[in-house]
Amino acid sequence: MFKQMSFKTIGDLYKSFPWKSPNKFIPIAKKYGFTEKQANEYLNSHIVHDQKVPKAEYMNIYSKHPNGFQMDTFINDKSKGGLNYLMLININTRKAYSYAMKGKGAKEVLHALQQFIKVVPEVYSITSDQDAAYLSNDVLDFMKTNNIIYRTTEDNNHNVLGIINRFMRTIRDLVGENRYIEEDEMRNLIDAYNNSPHGSLDYKAPNDITEKFEKKYIEKKSQINPYDFKPNDKVRIVQAKEPLAKNRNRVSKNAYVVDSKAGNQFIVKSKDESIDKLPGYRLVISKPNVPIAKTLKGGKRGIVEKITSYDSKKNKYHIEYSEGTKDFIPAKNMREGIPTKLSRMELVYWSKKNNIPTSIRRWI
Repeated sequence: MFKQMSFKTIGDLYKSFPWKSPNKFIPIAKKYGFTEKQANEYLNSHIVHDQKVPKAEYMNIYSKHPNGFQMDTFINDKSKGGLNYLMLININTRKAYSYAMKGKGAKEVLHALQQFIKVVPEVYSITSDQDAAYLSNDVLDFMKTNNIIYRTTEDNNHNVLGIINRFMRTIRDLVGENRYIEEDEMRNLIDAYNNSPHGSLDYKAPNDITEKFEKKYIEKKSQINPYDFKPNDKVRIVQAKEPLAKNRNRVSKNAYVVDSKAGNQFIVKSKDESIDKLPGYRLVISKPNVPIAKTLKGGKRGIVEKITSYDSKKNKYHIEYSEGTKDFIPAKNMREGIPTKLSRMELVYWSKKNNIPTSIRRWI
């Protein structure tokens, strides 16, 4: 005769019948002498379920000031002449500019920027990715000398560069993929783009945008902020969709803690203080029973707590992370996001020093 199993605790029962669904687990719990309340309490306190992910609301990309630009390099077919183009687009008005380059190195980028500044002498800011040519000393010196606020964004934050990315796709769509574009043709494409209506501009053309229109555009965009996570909020990360991958869960199994906001992104951290910077649409508020992750896969070392010393020969800082570990890093790593300006932590450090080396003074 079959002898029914017995369980001392509902936790023991769950080990034999690991159903996450209340519809399955509660009837089994009752069968073995536990109550519906006990079953529900166990599931709510011990079982981490996937969460519903709200529809992503992308942050509005706009410049708070006129003459804010985004920049990227348009790579031509190398086998047919080697001409590439430095592309710039006004974030608010969508007016675009292109400059031919014989290559894509720092010297070519610098020359193109020098041509651009002659056409648009009052550039407020330029934002780009972290291309090595853009971060060269010559280009950074150019930005500093011309009082241009230069910002960079990390590879995983494509939303920040959405204006230039969409513009580059439009040019590709007009001519077809992998087709070499001669300088005259590119000039005609830019002219056509600047004289065509844009839905985001109430179907006005970039060349027709007035200062009054741009002012109203900035006011409208500044009122929209779909994400407002606060420090110490417990969040889960929305899984990135990968082609052909079967993601059973829509969000991370464990939770993370919001440390701070950085532009339109949020810095999140795990127990070991490893961090990542993510846009708001990649985060959802976590339920209380979800455990904090021990580490953040692919995250950075952590949040820098303080600078302890500076090596002028190597232009590096000795720093200490918030969890206590130490490191020796290039000075420019302290200025992620705005490489032409000392970070707040650097300013605090050097405010206590009498002699500031030239390698640092140039960025004050």
